[in-house]
Amino acid sequence: MLLLTTRERLLAVGLTAAVGVWLLYALAVRPACQRIRTLERVILEKQAELRTLQAKSVEYVALRKDFDDFRTRAATQDPNFQLLPYLEALIGKHGLTRNIAAMAPETLQVQPGCFETVVKIDLQGISLKQLVGLLREIEASEVCAQIGSLHIHRDPEVETLLDSTIEIHSPRPGQNALAVDTGERR
Repeated sequence: MLLLTTRERLLAVGLTAAVGVWLLYALAVRPACQRIRTLERVILEKQAELRTLQAKSVEYVALRKDFDDFRTRAATQDPNFQLLPYLEALIGKHGLTRNIAAMAPETLQVQPGCFETVVKIDLQGISLKQLVGLLREIEASEVCAQIGSLHIHRDPEVETLLDSTIEIHSPRPGQNALAVDTGERR
């Protein structure tokens, strides 16, 4: 055995303690600090993801409510409802019958067992107020119909009037939707 002096023993104990502290730092403290920094970064990323998911959840709930409302409206709608006569009556109510350049219905099969009636209406020489009134009434109606597209341009003859093309869509469950007249009216 080696006989060490007090100074050597103190030096050996001090070096052993220093190596022990260094090992503790290298094997435990430093990796833990790095892991904490990583987790703090991941927590921020996950919180951002959570906010995104919460926003999408709110959007999903709103879409679900709209879809349920649509189903309710579709279920309560008269099974013999025809979009074209409804739109003709609405246009007549707004006094736009003389402004119709063309009105063409079409029935499309969107999915098996689900059809959609699309009516394309070309209006010429109408005021903005008349157009907005018609569009508002279509959107506010109790029937399952919505505006699919709207194209507006100025009437070349009268600057204050507009020409527009409106597509109105009305989805229908798998009924005999092919009974709809697909001829064009002028």
